[in-house]
Amino acid sequence: MISRLLVVLLAAGLFAAACTSDSADAPAGDSAAPATSPSAATDGEQPDTPTSEDVGAEPLSDDDEDTAAADADADDDSSSEASEQERQRVEEERRRREAEERQRRREADGAQTAALERFSDCGAVLDYVHANAAEAVGPWGLGGGFGIEGDVIEEGAIAVDDAASGDFASLQAGVDYSTSNVQEAGIDEPDVLKTDGERIIVASENRVHVVDVTGAEPELVASLTLGDHWGSRLLLHGDRVFVFSSRWDVIVPFERDADGAFEALPVVPEPDWGPTTEVVEIDLAGSTPSIVRRLSIEGNYVSARMTAGVVRIVTSSRPRAIPWAVPEAAGRTAEEQAAETNREVVARTTVDHWLPRYKLSDSASTTLVFGRLVDCDRVWAPAHYSGPGTLSVTTIDIAADGLAASLDTTSIMSDGSTVYASPQNLYVTTTRWFNWHTQPEGPDDGTLAESEIHMFDTGDAHSSPYVGSATVTGTVLNQYSMSEYDGHLRIATTTVPPWRFEGEPDSESLVTVFAVDADGLWEVGQIGGLGVGERIFAVRYLGNIAAVVTFRQTDPLYIIDLSEPASPTVRGELKIHGYSAYLHPVDDDRLLGVGQDADEEGRTLGTQVSLFDISDLDRPERIAQWTAPGGRSQVEFDALAFLYWPPTGLAVLPMNQYPSDENEADSPFLGAVALTTVHDELHELARFTHADRPLRKCRESREITVRPDGTEEVGPFERYCWWDTDYQASVLASAVVDGRLYLASNEALESIELGSTERVSLLQWAD
Repeated sequence: MISRLLVVLLAAGLFAAACTSDSADAPAGDSAAPATSPSAATDGEQPDTPTSEDVGAEPLSDDDEDTAAADADADDDSSSEASEQERQRVEEERRRREAEERQRRREADGAQTAALERFSDCGAVLDYVHANAAEAVGPWGLGGGFGIEGDVIEEGAIAVDDAASGDFASLQAGVDYSTSNVQEAGIDEPDVLKTDGERIIVASENRVHVVDVTGAEPELVASLTLGDHWGSRLLLHGDRVFVFSSRWDVIVPFERDADGAFEALPVVPEPDWGPTTEVVEIDLAGSTPSIVRRLSIEGNYVSARMTAGVVRIVTSSRPRAIPWAVPEAAGRTAEEQAAETNREVVARTTVDHWLPRYKLSDSASTTLVFGRLVDCDRVWAPAHYSGPGTLSVTTIDIAADGLAASLDTTSIMSDGSTVYASPQNLYVTTTRWFNWHTQPEGPDDGTLAESEIHMFDTGDAHSSPYVGSATVTGTVLNQYSMSEYDGHLRIATTTVPPWRFEGEPDSESLVTVFAVDADGLWEVGQIGGLGVGERIFAVRYLGNIAAVVTFRQTDPLYIIDLSEPASPTVRGELKIHGYSAYLHPVDDDRLLGVGQDADEEGRTLGTQVSLFDISDLDRPERIAQWTAPGGRSQVEFDALAFLYWPPTGLAVLPMNQYPSDENEADSPFLGAVALTTVHDELHELARFTHADRPLRKCRESREITVRPDGTEEVGPFERYCWWDTDYQASVLASAVVDGRLYLASNEALESIELGSTERVSLLQWAD
């Protein structure tokens, strides 16, 4: 026990020394860090100093060891039990030593996973951005960000919102109707179609359609126009709908003087159009659905999640309304002069130039409230400068007062691109920022891109406090690359240089495991060497198992055992032509993959759906395959577009299929395909489309050459043909309600009898 205590004290001492070293050796580019404690806890609290005991699998406590020893002494006849206890003790000791060694190496390298600094006030925020932005600014200002973008279901989980109101209480999600194909049970994600079993709400371009599906045929209740929006997605809770969309707008709620002017500001803000996230609240309670409020937030919409009626909106903003100088002529001198002017502009900016703003309006677009989205003491900064962007998580209790409820926002001076949410936490990742003004060609020292993971606590219905951060080598594909399970976050990444996007000959993929606790994230295990020379195309976590697909010419499907977080291992590997871009668990032993078929050189051939048997983790196999030459499915990049209905083994995927050059007589198909997965087989049941048969159009032309003497040389006619397709008829989403399949497009909502797959009706949206 004494030796064990010495190990703990030594680990704590190394951690403290590493923290001191980090503080003393901070690079010049990270100057003016907030002068506050590196704590993600509440005000006045400090996180406990991590020790080797806090990392990885928990070893037996002193009391446990004493009890185990006493039990062994008390029963001399149970030698086999004592042997098993001894084996477990040895195994626990091995795991503890491995965790300590990883912690020692991390501390020796000065790596702290929970090292973001909290600003104390607006002055500290301004000092930070003035010092760091002055070094990053160039002749055209700060420009755009640079990063690599990368969006599990456990046992086929579905999202169930238990706030269904009134008459809907008797309907059961997953039995009477399907829900969106979300990643985690109980955590809803915005989708283009939502239903509560009585109503179907569809977001179509800049409109929202409300449809009553209780009768013999669907009835359109209302179509509401949102405005200049694009990419709308919905959340439904009781009689409230939140619509999330992006628009190009300007918000300038700077504080003005008594005369309504900006003369008191050192830098007068200019009206600056830019990406804006708009949340529209729709009330379904009355006889006619209506828009009641609009919330506009500066910045790009990243994603949102809803748990038990609480919505968390993730946005990523960049400074706007700053009058940057630009070079007045070509050449280095003009660029240097513009850069110097911009450094002076930075020095005169206020905090309102850097932090995002918001505006709340009523149904008539009259502004009710506006101002800064986040308080300065709710802003955090990484230990290294991560660019001029601001990542914000805004919490709204939709179940209480909707957008009329008070907003709570936590922000980090960083970008954000990928969101994953577990029942306890929300994670946002981004590729680590790189200053291209100072090194436009990128580093030449073999540096690999890194992903930063920021963790927020979602246990409180009124806020989402920042908890901690971690850095992992490689880039993240999408939200399915992450999963929190049994106190650990697992994340899959692919190694690439920070200035390239595809896999290199020596690239590899990794799965890294972090322990999750109240103080943040701590790396405890990692496995690499997956798909050398390839990159990740799909990931799915199934409890303690991870299925990872990499691809370049063939598709290795890796089955990884994560039951020992400190020692992930590859159990099985399967190579097939093509790849899966989305993996869906059909049952405990079957996995469905949607992606592309490919030839031996890796050239894609069309949509491919594969059924994998993973009952033997060491020997996964593909037991069924379905292909559509020339096909492309939205499911490859949007998992929410996929529908699996377990009661009948029905899989529905939107798909557009185009004929090959050899089959010009075949017309394109735009719609959805229904497949059955019963009896370990894949069969096409039916195809559905909202489009009329496309017309084939051709144009003939010939080249005529006019010589200097005026004579002409007439070339032969050349013929070019194409299909005039109606892309608005492409199916976007599907749902099952009361024995019927519903398919939504930008033109219509189609209802189909599940048993016969015959069309019941086609409800066209009004123009």
